[in-house]
Amino acid sequence: MGDRIEWSRQEDVEQIWLKEGIEYTHRLITNANQGSSFSFHITTFKAGFEHTAVGDGIHESVLFCLHGGSEQVTPDGRKHSFRPGDAMYLPKDFTYEHKIGSGGLVMAVACNPSR
Repeated sequence: MGDRIEWSRQEDVEQIWLKEGIEYTHRLITNANQGSSFSFHITTFKAGFEHTAVGDGIHESVLFCLHGGSEQVTPDGRKHSFRPGDAMYLPKDFTYEHKIGSGGLVMAVACNPSR
C-alpha cells in the first residue's frame, strides 16, 4: 500500500476506452500509480447505451452516480433508477441489465483489488 499522500486529476491521467465511442474511464488512483490496494475511477457512458453488466469474479466495486442516470434490472426482477447521489455495491460475481438515460451517465467507481 502507498505510504504518502498523493493527488490525481482527471485531465492528467489517460482516458481509457472500455467500449470504443460508448464508455470510457479515467483511473485516478491505482496500485500502479499510487500503490493503493483499491482503485478509484471516473467512468462516463454515452446516452442511450444498453448492455448486460457482468462481474469478472475478481473485483468488487462501489458505483456512485455523479451526473445523468440509468435504469438497472437484476435477474430476479428488481429495478432501480440510478440517479445522482445513489451508490451501488457490486460483488465479484453479478449480472444486471443496464440502460443509460438520455443525459448519459458519469459515475465514480471504487474497485478492490486495484485495476
